[in-house]
Amino acid sequence: MLDEYKDNQKIVYKILKNAITSDRISHAYLFETNGYKEADKVAIAFAKSLFCPNKYTNNEKCMQCVQCTNIDKNNFLELKIIEPDGMWIKKEQLDDLQKEFSMKSVVANKKIYIIHHANQLNASSANTILKFLEEPNENIVAILITENAYQVLETILSRCQILSFRKQKNFENDNLFQRLSFYMAIPDTIDTEEKLSEKIEAIKKFVRTIENKKKDTILFTQRLWHEQIVGKEVGQFAFDIMIYIYRDMLASKMQMEPFLFSQATLEELTQKNTINQINEKIKIINEAKENIKYNANMSLLLDKLIIELSDVN
Repeated sequence: MLDEYKDNQKIVYKILKNAITSDRISHAYLFETNGYKEADKVAIAFAKSLFCPNKYTNNEKCMQCVQCTNIDKNNFLELKIIEPDGMWIKKEQLDDLQKEFSMKSVVANKKIYIIHHANQLNASSANTILKFLEEPNENIVAILITENAYQVLETILSRCQILSFRKQKNFENDNLFQRLSFYMAIPDTIDTEEKLSEKIEAIKKFVRTIENKKKDTILFTQRLWHEQIVGKEVGQFAFDIMIYIYRDMLASKMQMEPFLFSQATLEELTQKNTINQINEKIKIINEAKENIKYNANMSLLLDKLIIELSDVN
């Protein structure tokens, strides 16, 4: 139940608990996990409380009702959980969801759907779910779960209440390889701490050059990027690191705990950007990363990226 998370996820718990007690439920939530491994369990616990006629958030007054038991068994008609089918969440999955949820509720006064790995919505499925979110039914609640909110389309983000989970792991004594492994898959070719550090420094240098030299960075892409970042997987990894650089800049601006890089490491870059500029740059980098999946020409992709980042005002 939801109360189990009141200590290790105080902010998320408080927001969800207040929504339940005040009966002010958003039609769509996006859970940004930040490496927190039990976000899916929080989503289920939240769903149980939304379905509960007494709004219980713990078992103290409840004797393990059949409703919650069926939810735990993934056998509750009004709760739909969607996982990616292969690499993507497909349009057909969401078409089936809409068809099911167009029918009248049988055993509850709400219908709830949970989408795991919402960043794996492809163009077609994202458009389908967007239409669902644009015309919300007051008795339907969406919970989208993703590691990184900036990997989800802005049009979807704008229609969700975003809740960011606090990471649970203390990285103070971990090396860089351990920290990054907690958040993302590291390409097999980067198999040592030394190689990883070299790539990170190269990516940071690339970002610093864009921030300082703007569009002139195009003149240095061979040395700064192509000689350092080789292969599709390493390219996607590099874009992920760029996103984390800007996310930590954003965290610094908002006086929040950084994800990977210390405030001192990014202080100069942070001062050069407003919160809106950082958000816009994260969006641009994320769009560029998505294009790698479709085998876009890397030279053209980088030129476009540099120009768009330089033009952010």
